[in-house]
Amino acid sequence: MPVDYQGIYVLSSGMLLQERKLEVITNNLANVDTPAFKMDVGLVSLWDTPNGQREPDNSPENPTNNFVYPLMERVVTLTLQGPIRETGNPLDLAIEGDGFFAVRSEGQIFYTRKGNFRIDREGYLVNELGMRVLDEEGRDIRVVGSLKVAPDGSLFTEEGPVGKLGVYTLDQPQKVGRDLFTGQPQRAQNFKVMQGFLEGSNVNPILEMAKLIETHRAHEVYSNLIRALDQAHERAINNLV
Repeated sequence: MPVDYQGIYVLSSGMLLQERKLEVITNNLANVDTPAFKMDVGLVSLWDTPNGQREPDNSPENPTNNFVYPLMERVVTLTLQGPIRETGNPLDLAIEGDGFFAVRSEGQIFYTRKGNFRIDREGYLVNELGMRVLDEEGRDIRVVGSLKVAPDGSLFTEEGPVGKLGVYTLDQPQKVGRDLFTGQPQRAQNFKVMQGFLEGSNVNPILEMAKLIETHRAHEVYSNLIRALDQAHERAINNLV
């Protein structure tokens, strides 16, 4: 059992955990002003090897030979609604309540709450990446003239109704990039589409800055402890020579 190394490996795992937390926090802070951005949080778990001596391999690099160490199990996204602000742009749409807009790119459907849409050269309603927005039947939405959107997602132009926005809730949503999601869609029920509004990021910058400072200090503490323990090992080895 590599007792001499165990302290360093446990402390190192703690330092690496703080680095992972810093990555998540700084990404959240970088997207404070990104419309409809959903913040991420890390779920931390603990690796526990009872007695720490059951493994035949006694290499200190093998984490199963250490008693306890923390790790970032996974990163999850909080889909809570962000603040909704008025823009006055008739192509800006926000969903108040549950639901995601559906968009398609190269045959694949994604879901988003980022509703800063526009009309492309062919007259289709698209997002900022050029993905076409879909109606409730999964069809591309083509707009001729000015667009009016009802709270239930119904679409109208001077020529009359042109369909209804597809708005869906997602089971087991998974983030793709900054503001796209995949998941198992179902028709949303409790929502209202607001024309001329955009949803903001649900990141609280004050809380994230506080977490950033706390995590940075924790990382520094782990680093200093590792350095001190390494120096103690070095003095012990020198005394044995």
